[in-house]
Amino acid sequence: MFRVTATTRPARFSALAALVLTLSLPAAALDAKTLSLSINARNADEARALNTAITLYSIHRDIRAGADVRQVGRNHAARVHQSGGGNQGIIRQRGQGHSANLTQKGGNNGQVILQYGNGAHANVHQSGGQAGILIQLAP
Repeated sequence: MFRVTATTRPARFSALAALVLTLSLPAAALDAKTLSLSINARNADEARALNTAITLYSIHRDIRAGADVRQVGRNHAARVHQSGGGNQGIIRQRGQGHSANLTQKGGNNGQVILQYGNGAHANVHQSGGQAGILIQLAP
């Protein structure tokens, strides 16, 4: 169905975070600085399904424009560039020091970027009919 990828970078976690990760992720994730979970559509049907989920989330959050950025904390940076019709971009940042760049060209793209903790970085480019969800956790 969807392609799901997880990436990590070295650093330390608290004992509680390490225990939670031990139960749910491969051993390599225990030394992670940033844990990224990326869900990307591999074909048009999956893109439609993800875009429908993003649209429902937009309706739930009362988002009326093609992009919505909400930041809680400090020292965040977010950039959304959209060209073409029917693009949706949602960026949520909570904590401090996050950066996210979202570029959507062509039409009917959908992307959600969620960043929690401190210092996560995201750079997503979509070129038409693509959809994805990126969740990043940084201690």
